[in-house]
Amino acid sequence: MTPPEAAAIESSLPLAPTHHRRVRGRARTLQMLKEVVREAVYGVSRNRLRAALSMLGISWGIVSVVMLLAYGNGFHDALMVGFRNAFGDGVAVLFSGQTSMQAGGQRAGRRIRLKPEDVSALAELPAVKFASPEYFNRLTMTYGDRTSTFGLRGVATSYGTMRGERPARGQGRWLTDDDMAERRRVVFLGYEVARKLFGEQRAVGQTIRIGNRPFEVVGVMEDKVQMSSYFQPDKYCAFIPWTTMGELQDTTYVSTIVIQTVNPLQQDKALRQVREVLGKKYRFEPTDERAINIQDSVENIGMISGITNGLKMVLTFVGVLTLAIGGVGIMNIMFVSVTERTREIGIRKALGARRREILLQFLVEAFIITFLGGAVGVAASWLMVWVFSPRPFLAELLDDLSRRTDIHLVLSLELLGICTAILMVVGMIAGFLPAMRASRLDPIEALRYE
Repeated sequence: MTPPEAAAIESSLPLAPTHHRRVRGRARTLQMLKEVVREAVYGVSRNRLRAALSMLGISWGIVSVVMLLAYGNGFHDALMVGFRNAFGDGVAVLFSGQTSMQAGGQRAGRRIRLKPEDVSALAELPAVKFASPEYFNRLTMTYGDRTSTFGLRGVATSYGTMRGERPARGQGRWLTDDDMAERRRVVFLGYEVARKLFGEQRAVGQTIRIGNRPFEVVGVMEDKVQMSSYFQPDKYCAFIPWTTMGELQDTTYVSTIVIQTVNPLQQDKALRQVREVLGKKYRFEPTDERAINIQDSVENIGMISGITNGLKMVLTFVGVLTLAIGGVGIMNIMFVSVTERTREIGIRKALGARRREILLQFLVEAFIITFLGGAVGVAASWLMVWVFSPRPFLAELLDDLSRRTDIHLVLSLELLGICTAILMVVGMIAGFLPAMRASRLDPIEALRYE
């Protein structure tokens, strides 16, 4: 017999008995599930007031979890705005220091002072993306009859990219490479410097005097929010080309060197390379952290993230405890329901209901109550987030007109996912124990129950 003939004969045979059994099994399972869901819905609807009180406990728990987590996320985001604006991502600021270890025949306590040529050496490192010298001084600035003293920073073009020094909309530009190469007397003003010198008048294109030398205003910074700063907040400073700074002060030594690493995740490795290069030039041990003081934005942000994540864990724990109280309420209600329906359970078992059907029925009842209570809680949470957000935090302290450093409550998908997972666990635990008790009832004893 050829293979095609065998296949034809096999296809003409009736279906195997095992196949029929599987089909009938699936049908019975579906029918059983329909009956279980119908009985569960009937059980919930029959005790509407009791179910509503249980839902109220779950709803209150969900509101508590959502609001606490939303507050924790808003607290974290507000701090991150302030600290990221202060320095930038992957930015480190290098300050001159003093050795604390003997190295290369040199005594400890020797002063290390950074120079402009060090910037070029650091910029050649594969782990460094940008590098800029920075000179800082406080000088008198004059426009017309208005005079005040502000911080003056002499920096390179890349400094603006690293530190996020952006002009406000329609307020000129940042410093360019041509400004550096031609030693132009141009200045980029911080927000508060421009406001105090010019008021409501447009500053771009005007000329101010810095240290009795004229400088053309080429741009005005947007209102920058900073939680932290070195020397002085950026909005109280003016920025000029570092090549022009020599007209105003001695530029033999820089105040700082600002670098940005290629990958913030490998910040420690990049800073080790920086210390090795400078240690070789100035003859100090790369492990001597006091020789070169480094203010690292990645380390600062990691520290703040650790604090805020710890706060969020505490808030989550408090919210889960509140939600668990609602779960205990459901458990008590389900135990009462099992007790009241003992005779009914006995009748169902006597008529052939299996243990798993009873178990599933009470589990489904608990899940229905939990789900409906959770849905109401999410809706109430959304309303409260909309009403109470934002909450005052740092905006007044930092003069943040954008209010980005206030606590903004956001009902995110991640937050809803966390709350849903917690709710499912609570519903499972709340319904399982009463369901197990109901499924284990002896039908004869149940029928005798009064």
